[in-house]
Amino acid sequence: MEILDVIQQPFMIRAIYGGLIIAILCAILGVFITLKRESFLADAVAHASLSGVAVAFVLSYQPIIFALAVGIFMAISITYLKKNTHIAPDSLIGMFYAILFAIGIVVINLSTEYQPELSTYLFGSILSITWTDIIYAVIALVVTLSILIGYYNKLVYATFDPEAAYIRGVDINKFEYIINILTSIAIIISIKVVGIILVTALLIIPASSAKLIAGKFKHMLPIALIQSIISVLVGILFSYYFETPTGATIVIVSGSIFILILLGNQIKKLST
Repeated sequence: MEILDVIQQPFMIRAIYGGLIIAILCAILGVFITLKRESFLADAVAHASLSGVAVAFVLSYQPIIFALAVGIFMAISITYLKKNTHIAPDSLIGMFYAILFAIGIVVINLSTEYQPELSTYLFGSILSITWTDIIYAVIALVVTLSILIGYYNKLVYATFDPEAAYIRGVDINKFEYIINILTSIAIIISIKVVGIILVTALLIIPASSAKLIAGKFKHMLPIALIQSIISVLVGILFSYYFETPTGATIVIVSGSIFILILLGNQIKKLST
């Protein structure tokens, strides 16, 4: 089947639309998360969401609603405890991650019914994405862009130099909550694309690639966006033609781009 015929199929149209929206959403928030060095939080939220998905399946409710509740709860709890206890942030994240992930495993094992759709949330299945999933993604993107545009300068300031931002009257606590909650929402919305296990890669790899190339923050966003979009589109097409898992294929494409950029940087350094 020719590529034009493939992309005109209804399931592929949904996959491309959904993939593009999620690629943009994750690339934007990934830049902030990477610069704040909070990749572990993103990974923990993804895995912790299994408990919400598991409970939803048992109760026969929409998994994304329960997963969002768990993700937002974890983001708020970790951010609060990090600022109000003496426990190291990585220890807090590790504990929440382990407990909530364990709850998900127990709930799944207690269920007497086989849940084939569970693998969609574990490993992703963008080719089965629905218009409802796309609507959720659009809402998340619109909310994220509205907040980022409205508070852009303060968010950048709080990300790069939180101490100086605090001295100048910027409420860095508020913006940390905002970024962490938005990231949690983006992660949960993106689970249908690459799954709980690999979703963090959508946030981290394009942003890390952009960091290797960009000399300034304002250049990081467009570079991360370009890589994220290319990775999702190429990954979708490759997975269809080679019959490979879509989520894993997207991550492999994105990782390959990162490795090429990294090698290019190293060669450039050796030649100067």
